[in-house]
Amino acid sequence: GTWYSMVEVGGDLFALNPNTGDFVKITTAGVVTRVVDISASQGHIVPTALTFHNGNFYVGNLGLFPIVQGSSKLFRITPAGQLTSIGSGFTTILGLAYGPDGHLYVLENTTGNPFPTPGTGRIIRLDAGGVRTVIASGLFLPTAMTFGPDGAIYVSNKGFGPPPNGVGQILSITVPSR
Repeated sequence: GTWYSMVEVGGDLFALNPNTGDFVKITTAGVVTRVVDISASQGHIVPTALTFHNGNFYVGNLGLFPIVQGSSKLFRITPAGQLTSIGSGFTTILGLAYGPDGHLYVLENTTGNPFPTPGTGRIIRLDAGGVRTVIASGLFLPTAMTFGPDGAIYVSNKGFGPPPNGVGQILSITVPSR
């Protein structure tokens, strides 16, 4: 497999394999068990982004190529493996994170183009009512994000593709207040 995203919860690791659609639990003893086969109910959607919040896991998917605008989704997965779709209309999701404000932030790698395109990545904040606000745009093929202890979002920008002026960078993005 090609493992892409992983989180630690209760001393165990939980990881996504985008190629097979597996979501697994890995204990400190090295025992691996499948929580859910996402592809069994969703097909080959390429799940890539993973976060944990308030007792549940949240997953976003990349999708296939050529990219279809708005074809990526968000899912909630219970620890028992129950999968529920909770949002749609996203494009090429490669990162998810809950902010200190309690809102879910979604990192889209490429928008508005059929193939990965520099300068079209963005971060969207979802409020409790589902309202979407673009927090940052113009990102250059971003591949992941996390919140730092300072409340800023840290994004791996220039995560793949041809380097125009060096290879890779980490951006610090201050989250605007509402």
